[in-house]
Parts: sequence; structure tokens; C-alpha cells
Amino acid sequence: MKKLTLLTLTLLTVFVGVIAQNKEPKPKTSFGILGAGNYTKFRVESYTPNTYTAAGGGAFGVWVNIPINSFVSIEPQAQYSYLRYVSNNTSPSLQLFDGIMQYQSFPVFVKIKANKDFAFILGPQFDFINKITNNSAAKDILYKSQFRSQTITWTAGVELFPDCFVQPYIRYMYGTQNVAGPKYPSNEPNLFNRGIQAGFKFRLTKVAKVAPVPAPVVVAPVVVEPPKPKDTDGDGITDDVDKCPTVPGVAKYGGCPVPDTDKDGINDENDKCPTVPGLAKYGGCPIPDTDKDGINDEEDKCPTVPGLAKYNGCPIPDTDGDGVNDEEDKCPTVKGTVANAGCPELAAQYKFDNKKVLFNTGTAVLTKASKVELEKVVKALTDYPSLKLFVDGHTDNSGSDKVNVPLSLKRANAVKAYLFSRKIDAARLVTDGFGSSKPIADNKTAKGKALNRRVEFRVQE
Repeated sequence: MKKLTLLTLTLLTVFVGVIAQNKEPKPKTSFGILGAGNYTKFRVESYTPNTYTAAGGGAFGVWVNIPINSFVSIEPQAQYSYLRYVSNNTSPSLQLFDGIMQYQSFPVFVKIKANKDFAFILGPQFDFINKITNNSAAKDILYKSQFRSQTITWTAGVELFPDCFVQPYIRYMYGTQNVAGPKYPSNEPNLFNRGIQAGFKFRLTKVAKVAPVPAPVVVAPVVVEPPKPKDTDGDGITDDVDKCPTVPGVAKYGGCPVPDTDKDGINDENDKCPTVPGLAKYGGCPIPDTDKDGINDEEDKCPTVPGLAKYNGCPIPDTDGDGVNDEEDKCPTVKGTVANAGCPELAAQYKFDNKKVLFNTGTAVLTKASKVELEKVVKALTDYPSLKLFVDGHTDNSGSDKVNVPLSLKRANAVKAYLFSRKIDAARLVTDGFGSSKPIADNKTAKGKALNRRVEFRVQE
């Protein structure tokens, strides 16, 4: 970092000398758009089981070039970029982030033209993370809050044909800050960005041209004519009889315009509603509201059925067609029942019993009886392809929370792994562990403890 800063200061000193010696007229500011490909990977520190393979991404944005003189300019850019990271480790227990990060990037370059066909670019890039998409098998990195929201990357490269309308370029990006934030799992490994961006800039401004010298103007001799009656507004009615001498009008109204009583731009002679403002396409009348729902027909997507403004004039939708509208439906994309607030009544429909998904003391190994019960859950998830569930693990009160909370999560993950083995998409299941905090039976008896060592399901709202 110190070496890069020293190099940048040295180059800036050279640029100032070039500026002081250059006496040519300064070019004009230009701007345009760009499109590029990113080829990036993470360098990992403090977490040796995992490395990354370089992978492709993309970027597009805008740029403005502000010349200082004919050789040196400052060029800020704004880019929408996405960077793809491919982990080499396929073990879910060891794998780090594997997926796409989308950034709003703001490079600020110093650009030096070596000649008309070649230029150097270098400077800092300020990156602001906007969105992440995680594809890792572990599925435990889901939020952008686990990464540093703003980082600085140093970058340098070259550009071809800097004065042309199409300008190819390539640059190297060197991240000096760890992008993993304090909430990143797996003992907070250090992840540093490295990559190359290559693409094309498209100039939207024209190159200044020298204006031609105008031809001499030949002045014709002035012919003096006798004065004519004055008609200031040019409406054919002379000012001496025009009641509105500065506004074009018609003789019928004494030289004034045809009146527009309601001030809607349609004169009263053509206005079917002369006292109410309207539009020309409706003959001067307001836009109609056929279904009388307070939303005019031009903005109403359901002009013949009363609806609400928030749905563009249509009634409240019922996406899953279960008779419960989406505003009251807790499962709007899964067909359910009115009695269950729009969600399917899985327990009654499939005769599923949470109390039968049990575990032996201190283990996260599914029993044969548990697997029989879980087949009912497989059937429900197969029948409802868009259904998503919370999988909650629990323990009895044997031992401390330090042991029970991780154990309860292992039990939830054991159920998730079983359902995944039955071809249920893991993305439809969110696991959590509650330890012994939510008993359903008395922990003072062996039977009660057995019932408390369980996994329960909840429909995601």
C-alpha cells in the first residue's frame, strides 16, 4: 500500500511538470459510455483450505474526460460491475463464498497520452457492494452485510486511440483491503480482489472542427415605401381596430383569440366541456372513469372493473387462486385454505407429526421412524414446488446452551440433508437451532426429554 501511494505521488509530480511545459491549447471535455469484461479471483489469507480460480464477469457504465492540457487529463467513471468467484474447494464444510458480487464502482484515472494512438491510465477505484449471489454448497453466506460495504482498489493500464470514437482499453485491478467483513463466517478469512478488466469506451461527443469563413454579405439597396397600417400580432386585423393588438385573434372576437373558459388549451368553439378542463382527444372533456373507482381509464389497467390505485385500477390479485387475496395471503404463491390464511394445511393434509422426527440423546442421527415421517414432508414439497419451509432444531435440557444450540442446528441440517438427498432443492429450506429454549414436554421425565429432541417445520411467510 505504501509503495503504491509513493508511486502515485511520483507520477503526479511528473504530470505537473508536463502540464507546466505544455503550451498547446487545451482540448474540450468529452464523455461517453463503456462496456467491459472482468476476469477476477480472490487471494485468500488466514484460511489455507480454500483457493480460487479466475472467472469472468462484466461491467458497463459512463465516463467523463476532463483535459488539463493536450497530454494529461482526469477521467472519472461510474460502473455497474459484477465479479464472479469460483472456489476450488468442493467440500461444504471448508468452502468459502462461491458466486457473484455486484458493485457500483467509481474509478478516478489520471490519463497520460504518449501519442495519438496510445495512453497510460492509473488511479484509485472506489467500490461499493450492492448485491451478492451465493452458489456455494455450504449455503451459509447469504447477506451482503457479511462483506465490507466499501473498499479501495488500485488500478493501472493502457488505452488505445484515446482521441477516437471507439477506445479499447485494458487495466489491472489490485485490491488492498480485505473484502470480508466482521460478520463473515469460517474464522474471518482475508479475501483480496485481484483481476483484469478489458473493454471498449464509446465517445458520444464530436471532435471540434474549424468553422468555415463566412462569405461576404451583399447588402441590397433599401427601397423606401410608404407606411402601411400597423398589425402588431399579424392576424390580418390592423391595430386601430384590434381589441387584442399583441395577440393573434379572429375578426369574430374583435381581433382577440377564441376564448377558452376552462383554460385547458381547447377553445370554447371546439370544447364539448367548455367549463371543465379536459383533453383534446376527449373533445375537451376530462379523461373518463368507466368503472367509477377514482382512477381514469388511461391509467386504469382494468377500466371496467373497480379496483385500487396501488394495483393500477385492478382488484387485489390472488396469485395462487386459492380464494385469499395476496394482501391477506401469508403464502401468496402457494395454494392454501382460507382457514389457514392462504397457506396449505400440511400437517392435516399429509398427516405429518413433528413429534415423530426425534433423535437420541446427544446425537444428530435420524432414526428410522424419523425418516418415515420425513417422507411425508418430501411428498408435500413435491406437490407444492414453490413451497419453502423453516427447519427448526431443538434439544432437551441435558447439558448447556454452548452444547445444545450447535447440536440443535446439526439436527436441523441433518433433516435438510435428508430432504436434499430426496431431490428437494436446499434453497427451499432455511435451518436454525434453538437448543433447549422451546420445550414441548416436561424435561423432568425421559418421555418428555425424548419429545423435546426434535425437528419442527414452519411454512415461510
